[in-house]
Amino acid sequence: MDIRESDSPVALGRLGELLGYNLRVAQLRAFESFAGCVEDVELTPTVAGMLMLIEANPGIKQTAIASALRLDRSTLVRLVDRCEERKLVKRTASPFDRRVTTPALTARGRAYVAAMRPKIDRHEAEIAVRLTARERATLRELLRRLNGIAR
Repeated sequence: MDIRESDSPVALGRLGELLGYNLRVAQLRAFESFAGCVEDVELTPTVAGMLMLIEANPGIKQTAIASALRLDRSTLVRLVDRCEERKLVKRTASPFDRRVTTPALTARGRAYVAAMRPKIDRHEAEIAVRLTARERATLRELLRRLNGIAR
């Protein structure tokens, strides 16, 4: 395996066989594609993931979102703060423990998620363009297993 930088091939040697290297290159490519697909809106992969989790799990607690996205709680709090400032989410405190908050999509947030869906779909198609549908499904399953994510 080699990579072309201008006209000179660079032999990767053992590096090209390492899962970590290949995952990192794939991640960089995915983030680059994502940025291109959502350049007209203020959106990061993490914020998109958070909004999709809130949509799919009404009543989800911030701690559960942080866990699913592999974020520390303070980072998630800042993300929710920003989305609340943009009127995409609204927090509701638990009547039993005010430290426990539940973010929910506002009407504006639901519209935002609906508008980002085709952009996310375009991004997914771009990053998987070289794979068949079966290969995409296999890759998803392998990544879930590698990351310890249950189906």
